Amino acid sequence: MTGTDQPPVAYIVAPRHPSLQTLYNYWLAKRGARAMPARADISPAEIKPLLPDIMIWSATPPYVVRLVGDNIVRFVGVNNTGKPATQGIPDEAAPTIIEVIETVIKAKTPRFRVGKAFWTPNKAYRDFEACFLPLSADGETVDMLLGGLKFD
Repeated sequence: MTGTDQPPVAYIVAPRHPSLQTLYNYWLAKRGARAMPARADISPAEIKPLLPDIMIWSATPPYVVRLVGDNIVRFVGVNNTGKPATQGIPDEAAPTIIEVIETVIKAKTPRFRVGKAFWTPNKAYRDFEACFLPLSADGETVDMLLGGLKFD
């Protein structure tokens, strides 16, 4: 697949998938009156059923993957924990993930996307929905992103 025949991926206003709605509502509850919660506010025990579909990235280039859920690892075929966000994906897909991460960091607000899994060429026909939620230790600067990813 080349950059010219990538299926469209669109931003949506809010998550549609029930698991991603649950993750977003959890993020909102942990945020409280702040712009965003801290990573320390996120308790894996509180969201245990969601963990297989979660990723966490650092918010500084090269946006290292800090955590990848088992369902994502199974879908992609590799565990990218400790590696840059773009490692192992096609060159034409790399700018897209960077753009999403940087948009969340700059805007300091969640982003939600739907489309085809074009970054996994042998599964590019599969639909996905994703959410990207900013985290901040100081309440001002995004230092991590919490993501949820579901495949149909």
